[in-house]
Amino acid sequence: MNRGDIWQIDLGGRAGRRPGLIVTRQGVISHLNKLTVAEITSSGKGYPTEVAIGQKANLPKESYIQLDNIQTVSKDQFVKYIGALDAATMRTIGRKLVLALGLEDCL
Repeated sequence: MNRGDIWQIDLGGRAGRRPGLIVTRQGVISHLNKLTVAEITSSGKGYPTEVAIGQKANLPKESYIQLDNIQTVSKDQFVKYIGALDAATMRTIGRKLVLALGLEDCL
């Protein structure tokens, strides 16, 4: 498991199984039982905290990273590896994550 990986994740409840992007920093992933992920959806809403990724990382249809929908989930909920995003896309996601968390003033 690595930062930038997309996995099918069992989020339970209404969310069910859906793709999610690992956003936890790489240096701690092997030491944690839970990882922070951003949900991926096939319907874009045009939010400033959304990143269109098309069908990158082996996704079957046009997809969007929803950085207002992040959560920390157990590694046990990671069902199947789908693919990984490139470094340039992850930099864009990092900037949008700062915006989603309201941390612009901290930079």
